[in-house]
Amino acid sequence: MIQIDDAGSGSFVGGTCIGVYRPETNEYFFEIIPVELYNKENFKYKYYLDEVVNIVSDAFKAMKVSKNETIEICRGYMFEKLRKWLNSQGYCWYMTQISGRVQDVVEKNYALYTEKLGIPKAYIQYTKYPFHFHKLLRWVFADFENRIDLCKTGWNSWSKYEHIKPELSYGVMKQANIFCLKCGKRIKKGSNIRVLSFTSNREQFVYLHENC
Repeated sequence: MIQIDDAGSGSFVGGTCIGVYRPETNEYFFEIIPVELYNKENFKYKYYLDEVVNIVSDAFKAMKVSKNETIEICRGYMFEKLRKWLNSQGYCWYMTQISGRVQDVVEKNYALYTEKLGIPKAYIQYTKYPFHFHKLLRWVFADFENRIDLCKTGWNSWSKYEHIKPELSYGVMKQANIFCLKCGKRIKKGSNIRVLSFTSNREQFVYLHENC
């Protein structure tokens, strides 16, 4: 049996992880759909769906998937073109709720990928899978020029907020266990800070070290 799942399609930051798994032999194949396919120019053409087909095709070659193997696909729009491709290639497949080891590993793989993009592990856990959009906006605005290209800017949800200009103020950190969303390091209680504020679904605050 072959199981196919995705992770990150609902995360504003980063591309999307596509995972292919054979439970009998514990074989995995993972690849990330580049976030560039989600920018304004590419998103409207749904090129990311074509990339799903490319990734799965490469996985099938690497794992030597036969036409006799049953294929389980996660429900959802990400596999719209893949289902057509599987039909055209003569594979036997069906949609189902993917769970268990393959789901856990694909989601973990995506979390590790976003850590490499720069999102602190503690913040990933805070936003929770599949990463809360408005909480991720805080991370993006903390270093906007360097982070906006890591985002799915073709999303309609982003178009509602792309013209936001956060207000800058200064203050003293009154809380403990707060991390700077630019450098990712802890902000000491009582230290001087910069604060970016903006409104999305509600008023948002981004805390930064004074010199970050």
